Amino acid sequence: MIQLSTKHFITGEEVSTTELSDLIDTAIELKKIRHTSKDFRLSRPCHLAMMFDKPSLRTRFSFSVAMTELGGHVIESVGANRKKEEPKDTIRVLQGYVDAVMIRTDDPQFVFDMAEVSRVPIINGLTDDDHPCQTLADLQTLKERFGTLEGLTLSYVGDGNNILHSLLLLAPCLGVNIHYSCPQGYGPSSLILNRAIRRASGANGRIQSFVRPEDAVAGAHAVYTDVWTSMGFEKSARERAKAFLEFQVNEELMSYADRSAVFLHCLPMERGQEVSSTLPDLDCSAIFQQSENRLHAQKALLVGLLNRDGVSL
Repeated sequence: MIQLSTKHFITGEEVSTTELSDLIDTAIELKKIRHTSKDFRLSRPCHLAMMFDKPSLRTRFSFSVAMTELGGHVIESVGANRKKEEPKDTIRVLQGYVDAVMIRTDDPQFVFDMAEVSRVPIINGLTDDDHPCQTLADLQTLKERFGTLEGLTLSYVGDGNNILHSLLLLAPCLGVNIHYSCPQGYGPSSLILNRAIRRASGANGRIQSFVRPEDAVAGAHAVYTDVWTSMGFEKSARERAKAFLEFQVNEELMSYADRSAVFLHCLPMERGQEVSSTLPDLDCSAIFQQSENRLHAQKALLVGLLNRDGVSL
C-alpha cells in the first residue's frame, strides 16, 4: 500500500512522479474494493480536522466519507475566526487533537504557514491558487476512461484559475499534454505557469496555450472547463460573462476534439454559461464519474499520508 515520502499535500509538487502515479492507481484499486462491498481501513483509527473558510459540498462530503470508511473520524470547523490567531498557534493546538488537517480557504499562504510548523499532515482542500485534490480525481477519471495517461491531451477552456493551475503542475508529469485557451487577461498566474513549464521540461507531457478554443480542443482526448466566476470574484461576474462569451464548451466545440473525447468539469457548473445546458447529460460527459472519484482519490491520499505501518490492500 502506498506510503508517501512527503508529510504534506499542498500543491501536489511535494510528491514524486512515481508517487503521483501510485496515488492514481491506489485510488482506482480502492474504488474497486468499495464497489465490491469490502473494507479497507488504516492500521489505526485516525482523526481528521477539516477547516472551511469557503463553503463546500464535494470537498466536505468526499473527505468525510473517505475518512469514515478508512475507520477514522472527522471534526469540522466552518467559518472559523482564525484571523484572531496566528496559523502557527492554531496548528499547534490542532495537532494535539488530530492526525491530519484539511484546509479549504482562499488564502494559500495560510496553508503554507500551517504546514511550516505542523508535525501532522496538512492537506490543501482548495485555495485560490491550487486545487490538487481535484486534479487527482481528474487524472483517475482519465486513466479509467483511456487505460493510460501517457500521450493523452487534455484541453482546458475558460478561466485560468486554481483548477488550471493544478492541471498544469501535475498532469504533464504523468505524460498528459495540457492545451489551454483563456480570454485575454484571464490566463493562469505567470508564476505558476513558469513553475509548471519547468516541471514539464523533464517529463513527457507538454504545455501549450492557444488564442482560439477550437485550436486548443483540436484532437483532444478530454475537454475541461470551470465556472466563469469563482467564489470571491462575484463582483466581476458581469464583466466576466462578456469576456468569456466565446469560451463556452458545447457540442459544437466538442466536435473539434477526438471522437473518443470526454467532457470534464470540477462542479458546480452553471448550465448555459461555461457549458451548454445539454452537454453534461451526453454520453461523452464524465463529470459525475469525476465527482465520485474525489472520494477515492482523497481516500488514497489519506492512506498515503497516514498509513505509516504499511498495511496492504
